[in-house]
Parts: sequence; C-alpha cells; structure tokens
Amino acid sequence: MKLTTINIQGNIFTSEILEKIRQDDISFQKPQDFGLKPSEQVRDEISNAWSLLNTHWQIFKQKRSSFSEIDKGISETRKYWIVPLLNLLGYQVALSNAEIVNGKSYAISHRASNKDGFPIHIVGSEQSMDKKAESGPRLSPHSLVQEYINSTEYIYGFVTNGNHFRVLRDATRLSRLSYLEFNLEQMMEEGHYAEFAIFYRLLHVSRINDKKEDGKDAVLEYYHNEALASGSRIRERLSLAVEHSILTLANGLLSQQENTELRTAFEEETLSVKDYYLHILRSVYRILFLLVIEERNLIYKENLTDDEKKFKDIYYQYYSIQRLTFLVNKAVYIDPKKTDLWQSLMTTFRLFEDRHYGKELGIDALSSGIFNRNAIVSIESTTLNNKDVLNVFKSLVTFENENKQTIRVNYADLDVEEFGSVYEGLLEFEPVVENAEFRFKQGDDRSSSGSHYTPEELVKPLIIHSLDHVIVDKLKEEDPEKGLLSITVCDVACGSGHILLSAARRIGFELARIRSSEDQPTPSVLRIAIRDVIKNCIYGVDLNPLAVELCKVALWLEAHDPGEPLNFLDHHIKNGNAIVGLANYEELQNGIASEAFKFLSGDEKAIVSAFKKRNDEERKLQMSELFDLNAVDGDFVDVQKSITQFNQMPEKTSEQIEKKAKVYYDLTNGKKWFRLKQLADLQVAQFFIPKTTENKEKLTTHSKYKTYLNSGTQIFDHGASMAIAENKKFFHWFLEFPEVFKQGGFDCILGNPPFLGGQKLSGNYGTNFLEYLKYIYRPIGAVDLVTYFFRRIFDVIKINGFQSLISTNTIAQGSAREGGLDVICSNEGVINHAIRSMKWPGQAAVEVSLITIHKGEWKNQFILDNKSVERITSYLDDSEVMGKPMPLLSNKGKSFQGSIVLGKGFILTQEEALTLIDKDPRNKEVLFPYLNGDDLNNSSNQEPSRWVINFFDWPEEKARNYPDCFDIVERLVKPERLIQKDIGGKEKWWQFLRSRKELYATISELDQVMAINRNTKYLVFDFQNSRNIVFTDSIIIFSLSTFYDFGILSSSIHDVWAWKNSSTKGSATLRYSAGIAFEGFPFPDKSNIDNIKAIASKLNNLRKSITLRQQIGLTELYNLINTRNVSISGSIVNDLNQVRELHCELDEAVLTSYGWNDILLKHEFYEIDFLPENDRIRFSIHPDARKEILKRLLMLNHQSYKKEVSEDLKNIKAKHKKIDNKKKEDNFPKLF
Repeated sequence: MKLTTINIQGNIFTSEILEKIRQDDISFQKPQDFGLKPSEQVRDEISNAWSLLNTHWQIFKQKRSSFSEIDKGISETRKYWIVPLLNLLGYQVALSNAEIVNGKSYAISHRASNKDGFPIHIVGSEQSMDKKAESGPRLSPHSLVQEYINSTEYIYGFVTNGNHFRVLRDATRLSRLSYLEFNLEQMMEEGHYAEFAIFYRLLHVSRINDKKEDGKDAVLEYYHNEALASGSRIRERLSLAVEHSILTLANGLLSQQENTELRTAFEEETLSVKDYYLHILRSVYRILFLLVIEERNLIYKENLTDDEKKFKDIYYQYYSIQRLTFLVNKAVYIDPKKTDLWQSLMTTFRLFEDRHYGKELGIDALSSGIFNRNAIVSIESTTLNNKDVLNVFKSLVTFENENKQTIRVNYADLDVEEFGSVYEGLLEFEPVVENAEFRFKQGDDRSSSGSHYTPEELVKPLIIHSLDHVIVDKLKEEDPEKGLLSITVCDVACGSGHILLSAARRIGFELARIRSSEDQPTPSVLRIAIRDVIKNCIYGVDLNPLAVELCKVALWLEAHDPGEPLNFLDHHIKNGNAIVGLANYEELQNGIASEAFKFLSGDEKAIVSAFKKRNDEERKLQMSELFDLNAVDGDFVDVQKSITQFNQMPEKTSEQIEKKAKVYYDLTNGKKWFRLKQLADLQVAQFFIPKTTENKEKLTTHSKYKTYLNSGTQIFDHGASMAIAENKKFFHWFLEFPEVFKQGGFDCILGNPPFLGGQKLSGNYGTNFLEYLKYIYRPIGAVDLVTYFFRRIFDVIKINGFQSLISTNTIAQGSAREGGLDVICSNEGVINHAIRSMKWPGQAAVEVSLITIHKGEWKNQFILDNKSVERITSYLDDSEVMGKPMPLLSNKGKSFQGSIVLGKGFILTQEEALTLIDKDPRNKEVLFPYLNGDDLNNSSNQEPSRWVINFFDWPEEKARNYPDCFDIVERLVKPERLIQKDIGGKEKWWQFLRSRKELYATISELDQVMAINRNTKYLVFDFQNSRNIVFTDSIIIFSLSTFYDFGILSSSIHDVWAWKNSSTKGSATLRYSAGIAFEGFPFPDKSNIDNIKAIASKLNNLRKSITLRQQIGLTELYNLINTRNVSISGSIVNDLNQVRELHCELDEAVLTSYGWNDILLKHEFYEIDFLPENDRIRFSIHPDARKEILKRLLMLNHQSYKKEVSEDLKNIKAKHKKIDNKKKEDNFPKLF
C-alpha cells in the first residue's frame, strides 16, 4: 500500500508494520483488545468514527475560515477538532498546567486523564509545530514534547496543530530523531479512509499503558519493537534481493544477443570481472539511491515554480524509477523481448549524470561518485530485454512476508542500516565470469578479513565515551558552531558508513541545537546541520573499493538536498589499506629499513644478503646525520595550503562539483604531491618487492633514498614502488588528509576494524605483509589484525583525541596486549572506557570488547563494564598497576520562462507570416509575433523580428484545419522531433515542446508585462505587449505591469542582488535567475510608490526615445551609459547624463522606500571586481553601499521568509508531503 498521508521519520515504526495493522495481521487487533465485546467489529467502530469525524472536520473548517491573520486558532483547533478526534479514540482529554522537570518548565497543553496524564500538546492550526512562537513556550511544539518525554518516564507523546498529528518517542532510547506523522487535513479532504483506519488501530487509547512507568509494556511499544525486528527482516531480504538482482542483471546483459561488444571485451580481457561487477553494482546503487530520493520527494526543491512543477510531473510520469517499479505488478502487457525499459532506465540515469540532459527537466546533475559519467561505462551502451529488467526491479522493490503476501519495500523509510546489510552480504563474494556466465563464489574480501556490519547497539557507547567528550569541549569555545564543524572524525574500516552516519548525526544534533537555540531542534534544522557535518567533519577509509562506494551512497542519502549535486567525497572517503603506509610527515626521515631485506619465500638469498649488507652499512654511516626535510618541506606546506583552498570551494551545482573534482585530481597528481607520495612509497615498497636478480634495479637502499629526500633529484627507480603501492593500496595518512594532520591528527576515530587471527595474516595477505606490520608496529609479533589497527589509529589521533573501537576480546590478552594496548598506554594513551567482553548481537559468533582510549592526560571518569572505576589498565581491569537567501511566497508565480518551441520549422520571417495570412486570413489564428532575447536587448524598438506557428495544445485533427501552416510543421519539424528523446515531443510533434500555458493564462488579463533577457550584459527590464505574442525561452516574463515594479527592479538595489544571486555566462554576462534573484528578492513597502512610479516612467520614456532616435538597442545604450568618456557628441551626451541622473533619483527613491537613507550611494564610475578586467567599469553605486545593501537585503529576505512561513504554514507544509497523484486510495482497505 502506498502511504499518502503518513510520514515515517527514523525507526519509530515501519511501513510493513503499518500495513500489518491495516490488514489486521498483527497482535492486539481483536475486538477485545479495543475494549469491545467479541461479537463487535473493530472496523464498524472505525467506520462510525470516520463518519462522525467528517462532521467535526466540516465544523472546524468553517471555524477556521474566519480566523484573522494574527489568530492561531488555538481554542477552535482544540474544541472543534482535536479533542473530539481523541475522544473518538477513547482518550479523556483534560487541560494541563505547566510541569517543572529538572528545573525546566514544560507547558504541555493537555493530558489523557485516563492514561496517567499521557502528554498531548495541541496548538492552533495556524501555528507551526517546528517553529517557536514569538510568545509562549521556550521551544517549538515538537521540541517541547520531545524534550519532555526525553526527561520523564513517558515513552510516547502526541503533538498536533490540527493539520498534522505526530507521535513522538523518547529520543534518548533511539539512535536518531524519530516520529510518525499523519497529515490529517489531507486525510480528511481527500478521503483516505484506509489510512484513517491505521491511525485508529495504531493510536486508540488501548494502545497506551495505564501507568507511565509501564511504558515498555504498551501496545505502541510492542509495535515499535516489531518494527525494529521487521526492519531486520527487510534488511536480510534486501541483501538477498540485491544479490539476485546483480546476478539477473549481469547475466542478462551477457546473454543479450546484441551485446557482442561486451562479451568480446571479456574474451579479449579488455574488461575485467571486477570492473564489470563494479559497474553492475553501481547500477543497482543508482536504482536504490533514486528510489529513496524519489519516495522522499527529494528530486526537486521545495516551493517549485509552475514550470518546475511541470518538470516534476513529467519526471515522475515518464522518467522516474518509481514508474518502472510500478510496472512490476501492473496488469498490462509488456513485450518481454523488447528492450525499451532498459533504454528508459539508461535515459533516467543520464538525467543525473549530465547537466545538459537534466536541465531539460529542471534537474541538476548529481555528477560525482556513482553518477559520474564514466561510472558504468562498460554497460551504458548495452541492451537488456524487458523480462530481465522487470525481474531486477521485482527483486528490489517487493518481497514475500511470513504469510506469502507480496509486500512492497518502502524506500522512503530506507536507512543506512539497510545499505549496511547489503554490504555485509555482497562483500562475502568474489565475482567470476566463465563461458559468458556471471556468478559468485565465496571470496576473500570481507569475511576473511574479519569485518562485520556493526549493529547500532555497539556504536552508541563508542560515541558516548569519545566523541561526546570532544563535543563538550567544542561547545565551550567562543564560537561553538565553528568549533563543532572543526571536529574531525574517521572510521578506518568504514564499510557501509553506518558508524560515520551515527557520528554525523551526533555532531549534527549539537550543531542544530546551537543554530536553533532549542534543546530539541526541529527535523528540518537537524537535516541541514547533518549535511554540514558530513561535508566538514567526516572521513573514512576502507580496503574494499565496493565498501567505499557504499559508504559514499549512505552519506549522500543522508546529506542529499534536492536540486543540488552529490557532495564531493573523494577527498574524505578513500580506498586504501589503513595500516600499510606512513602516518606522519616526519616519518619520511626514517629512510629505508634494513628489515625490508629479510629473506622470504621466493627471494634469492644472495640478493637479499647483498642488499641488507649495503643498507646496514649505509644506515651505520649516516646514523649520526639527521635527514634534512628542507627539500620537501615547501612541497608539503604548499600541499596543505592547496587542500585548504580546495576545501573552501563551493559545491552547490554540478559545474562546481566538476570543477572541484578537477582541482582535486590536479592536486593529487601534481608534482609536489606526487613526489611526496613517491618518497613514502619507496620506504614501504622495499618490504614487498621480491628480492631477485630481475628486480635488482627496482630496489632502493638507504643512501639513494636520502639523496632523493634531501634534493630535488629525479626518482628513477619508482616504477616498481608505484606498482606495488597501487596493488597493496598503501595509504599515507599525512598525505591523504593533509588538512587534518596540519591540526595534529584526528579528534576522534571510531570503528569496527577487521578481526583476523595472526596465524591467518600471512596466508591471506602474504608473508611480506606480516613482516612489514611486525617492523612498523614494533615491538609486536604476529597478532590479530585488529591490534595493528589499534596501533595505527593511535598514531593518527591528535593529543587529547580519542579512539573508540570494537575488538576481539583477545586484544587485552597475551602478545596482542603487549604489542597493542600496552604500547599505547606506555605512550600517553589512557583507556577511559571499556566493556571487556560481550556477545556480538546477531549472527556473528564472536565475543567482542569495546575500548575507548584518550591520548593525553585524562581527568574524567573511568567507566569499565558500565561502572565507574579508578583506572583501566591494558588488561582491561582496574587493578592498581599504575548564513543563504530563501524564495519568498510573495514573489511566487510572478515570473515565467518563455515557450520552448523545439523545431526551427515553427519559426517564420515576418514576410513569410504575412504572406500566409494574405493567402488565408484564417492562418492569423495560428501565427504570432515571436519575441526573443536579441529583440529585447538589441533592437531599437524592442519588437519581435520573427513570427511563429502556434497550434497551442490542440489535437492533430484540429491543427490540420490550417493546412498551409500544418504542412510546414509536418515537413520541417516532424523529422527533427522524431529523433528527439523527449516522448511528449515525439508524440505531439506539431505542438511546442513546452508551450507554457500557465504563463499565457496568468498574463491574459494584463495589457503589458515586464520582460528581461535571461542572458544579458546589463540588468535591463522592458515592458512588452502581453496579447497575441509568443515569448521565447530566452526571455523571462513577469506578470508585473506597473511602473512601480519596473522602478524597483530597474534600480541598483535589485541590480546588486541579481548579480549576487544569479549565475553568469562567462564573467560578463548575467544569467538572470527567476529563482533567488527574483523570487528571493524582498520588495520594499510601497511607502514611496508615487515618486518611484514617476521616475520610472520618465526613465522608460527617455530610454525608448533615445533607442529609436539613435537606432540602437538597450545593450548599446547602456554601453554608452557605462562609458566614462563617450567619444560622441551632440544631444545624446545630454540624454546619457539624463538617464544616469534618473537612475540616481530612482535609486534614492527606492532606498527611501526601504527606509535605508543612511546608506550613501555615491553614484560614480567604479570598477566592479567580478567583471572582466577589460570591461569592468560601470556607472554604479559605491562598493561599500553595494555590500551594505546586500547585507540588508539578505536580512530582510530572512525576515520576510520567516514571516511568510509563520503566516502561511499550511501552504508551505503541503509542499513537504510526498503525494503520489498517480494513485488514489478508495475508501476501503485493499492490498497494494
């Protein structure tokens, strides 16, 4: 069942549990569970309640319609709507006084007197649940209830404003913010009876415990626990489903007859199995990612323009992944042999790969990572039959429950844990292709390395005893927000990113509290904060590239903002071996270790002996000499400086992401970074290069290394080292994260490093790997792999930093303890928290320890096995061994892009059009003047130079009634349209691709409208006739017709705002944004309206007079106006001065209307620093005035936005809802 009015946030409940409740397929749904007689029917009670509720809703609607602008409707919402609703559910609702808890006041409005004062907070329908009222409680309604139940014995609470009804749960018991929300207004208005039945069955008074201390026994809590369990079951099924999908997809492509090139690539070994598998997996990740953001309504931004709404409808109807998933169980015939569904999927992928495709639907490319243009290069040109495509989707979006019923996966609920379960299963396998068949065999990736997906109950204590301490310290800083965003957190075996997400949420919560000044921040504030934390604070490393991919997907999902590309994460989430490589820059001085020349299997003894002897001698001779890092100090400082500048680059658009990716690629392939990496690789590689006669020239000894380090001498023998480094994935921490090590290391490293017994290391990774570890982490022997991780992690945390890790409990025993915890504790490491041993939750049959270590003196509590102790030793005992602008609703629906014609055959010269009209006067009904940007800016009269054939939205039969014009379109347009990818463009080739009906409907009653060229050198608006004309898509049209509006938008006040909040084409041409530049522009009060109108009228008339007399366009006119010394004479000089004077008068008048007369504009010729050097002089206001105006406009924008949100909550919140208009629920429950 598709949930229309129900929104699940976090892991409070799942859609599967709600569906079971709806179908009466879960415990506590019998009549007696609701206090009814066995002979009575629950559905009859629900039906009666629904009928009565509709009456109450109509009464409430009538009352609500009479609210004044300042009336929040509190008493009406309570009396006529929510109290009757709750009475129908069995609650005895009574008014409540404020309660003091821990010194804080909680003004919960109502209590359920028959349920031990169960908290129910009811506010007015015109009040936001997520915004703090200007007067009244200290918190928003949502935050008030959340903080209250966090601080008391109540596990649940209700909060509602009548339009929406939320069920909150004690957040101290959950890993993230969680609530369940019902859109009551939509439920009642659209008649969603089936979802009301869920509301009734879930929230009936019988679901609440009689005593607050017995909350864990409540039916509601039972459903929550079932939801957690069902989430686990879904994760298991999803893992199996992804495995099946991958096999189906991979084998389907290989067996498809047309894919000869793909099979040949395997035969000729130009395509590896691992690359093919990676591309297949990325395709599945793409599908999962798009399903999630589609169902969460995150493809497009909120507050869409009419054009954007149209794009959204087109996307969801014709391009969405959802559209393909609906075909899985749809009773329509789909030819199984055709390949159109696969091609449709590839088209959808392209929308998010390439901005040139996506922009046609208002989609900015996601660009990076799994949506990089080359991410699935081996399969993007293939074909796949519809049968296989549908089987892939069936596996991904449906599963059978215990009763063999087909249940659809609700991807809106999908959390990072689901991706973690997929990761856990997939990394058990190694892909194989034999005889054109793709299959899995048990591999040696994750399971053999001892890695396991980490349950949340293990993650939480890691964070509490490490990251929480860092957060506390940062909150004490002068600028706590800056302090929080300076935290660096890493997971050195990050896997699916689950632990990193938990850390991001924890820091994000505190950041949101700071920003909102509320102890319990609202969901929207929290989401933005977490996005900022992921961008600034989160780092990860993993040996498996597939795990790195998955981690990025999880972070992208958590941080995705509609309309923006995927964050660039390549510099923070990296593929490499965290324990093989150098930790700190100073280690470059160590030179070549003689231990690298130890005889191992496959080596030649003579070569080993000779090189070891030489290296020993060289080290002995140079023992008294310090290595000089001066030769590379400058390089490293420059790398750090470059990465700092790189981190400051924006990433709001796909272009910015592409630019950022290129800058990072150039940086990490630049001469300075590369030389540092060569030197680091040389040190480590000597342990791995076989010591044979063949490799003699590839080996490097201490003296030669010193020469390379101390001078700029070219490194000749680095080829083998590079190859080994690539194969073994050396990871040099100081170089991979230079900005972190500039600060001394990480603040906190969390994780579940892989477990693998010491005896298995050489078998899985090679003897040389083990010998390297034994040397670099000396004194240490062959111990569990996790011990080496403990040591490396301690190397890369800063003084007063933390490492909080999961380990096998052997970490505190024998040689592992001696080479691990004991070494750490002897070098300023203090174990401040530990759980000595606990059984791993779930299927992994291991006992684990949880250990937190602080680097430096520890002055706080020591917690061992959840008890306070005086100390914790390396034995794990306590023995005594020792600031953006927002779109404004007031401007919404007033700006439009012109029509997109798509077909040169539509366009005619004026002569051709008039000839057709002379031939048949009826043709005038479909022929119109066609105004483009060039006409607007470069024509002396700003009139259309061409005409266009327009068949509106007519059917083909009607269009054929104009044969002269229709024949032209059929002959010239149809062939062009039939090769286009736009389905609508193909099917209705005689119509404009985008006719913009909403534009012409809006302006139909106006005599004139304002227009501006989208790409313009100067911000010049012009009035245009609004009747019998077609505007091209190169023009933005405004449904504004007064000289007051013209004056405001033509002023310098709007000019500086527009340049700040629009993009540019090159650096000289403004690409005017109808979004923030117009919709975000805060118009002043109309206090000086007559003066502005008079000046604007004079300016308009004078401009037209000049352009007509001089036969120049507006661009050329303003070229002259912005030229200090015009090389012409005559009356035009006076005209230009008069235009400048009128602009000065207009600016002062507009400034007055804002009440900002204290700003000195000082009009003069100034250099505008963001314009090209050869063309940056403009007659403008003073730069200081520009800055001050921008600052005040932004403040006014925020004030206006806040005011609009509070005044028009209902309309704004409606845009947050995930409404599927394609499917409407009837009034009775039914299977999806």
